Amino acid sequence: MKTLWKALPGLVFVLFLAVMALGLLFLPTREYSENEKRYLEKLPELNFGEIMEGKTQEKLEKYTADQIPGRDLFVGINACWNLATGRNAAQDIYLCREDYLINAPKQGKGEIYQSNLTRFDAFAQSTGLPADLVIVPSTGYLMEPVLPAFHGRYEDDALFAQAQESLQHIRLLDLRESLKAAAAQRQVCYRTDHHLTAFGNYLIYQAYQQALGQPVTPQTEYTMEVHGGFYGTTWSGSGLWFTPPDNVELWCRDFPVTVQFDDGAEQTTEDRLFYRENLEGLDKYPVFLDGNHSLVTIQNPQAQGGSLLLIRDSYGHCLAPFLAEHYQTIYLVDLRYYRSALSAFLAEHPVDRILYLYGIDNLLTDTNSAWLQ
Repeated sequence: MKTLWKALPGLVFVLFLAVMALGLLFLPTREYSENEKRYLEKLPELNFGEIMEGKTQEKLEKYTADQIPGRDLFVGINACWNLATGRNAAQDIYLCREDYLINAPKQGKGEIYQSNLTRFDAFAQSTGLPADLVIVPSTGYLMEPVLPAFHGRYEDDALFAQAQESLQHIRLLDLRESLKAAAAQRQVCYRTDHHLTAFGNYLIYQAYQQALGQPVTPQTEYTMEVHGGFYGTTWSGSGLWFTPPDNVELWCRDFPVTVQFDDGAEQTTEDRLFYRENLEGLDKYPVFLDGNHSLVTIQNPQAQGGSLLLIRDSYGHCLAPFLAEHYQTIYLVDLRYYRSALSAFLAEHPVDRILYLYGIDNLLTDTNSAWLQ
């Protein structure tokens, strides 16, 4: 009996490995993890050359890690273990007060940030058009009161100072203090995602229109829809599945629009700004303009304003519906996907002004401004 008890842990471990191996062999392969919002590794094809180079083994290891039975459970257990052992501040995503999940400070390269500013400025100069830049501060910077006691330093102030010094042909709209002040009164940042809420985007819209001396629609004139169950990108990256979801607000106005999506070979046309079918998933942010597209054209024949080129990352999805009320044409270009000369596009589609809109973390890491030509 004593021998059996001594051998029991080893037997349980072997049984566990056997169950995991059988599950890996016979359970269907998952293509996409909705929790982690990414496509999972597929079983690699056998290739003698890649086997000799060790590439197949690397792919097989990634496949095993992605397809292991109960992966979401183990990811959650690991995240909770890190939290329980005092490693919250050592993770890429902090669990903060009031159930906020906030990205740690982005460790980007200063030369990438400066290169993006320089390219933005040079392109604006080459067009001769009036241009503005809105840099959305990091959630950690705006929500400092909820951060854990020990956390990395957010360098937003220094980065804004660098932008103010570097830009010669672009006006920088600095919304740091107004967003901070508003965040103390109402939710400006999502708790489970890195984007700003609809209210936060309204503040950007308001500041931009006021800077241009243009009208602003009062908050009371919007019809608001509230949808619960939003689990965003920081929730997906944290593994802390117990964190409660956010709400998504749609601020709606009644005016006619035509929205054209151009993704190279594929083009589609719609007559709406909100895509409510995307509210059915965990990540509901694509409800705004249907998520990422290389080129989006919004036309409003009743608008009094002219045309606007909005060069942006995903932060622009929620802002555009506010601006669409005032501009006859808005071209939204996402340089992560747009692969044509933007100067040639402007030659065929003249605009009155340019607005750059980027999250500060993306400016530290994204090199796609090289496509500005």
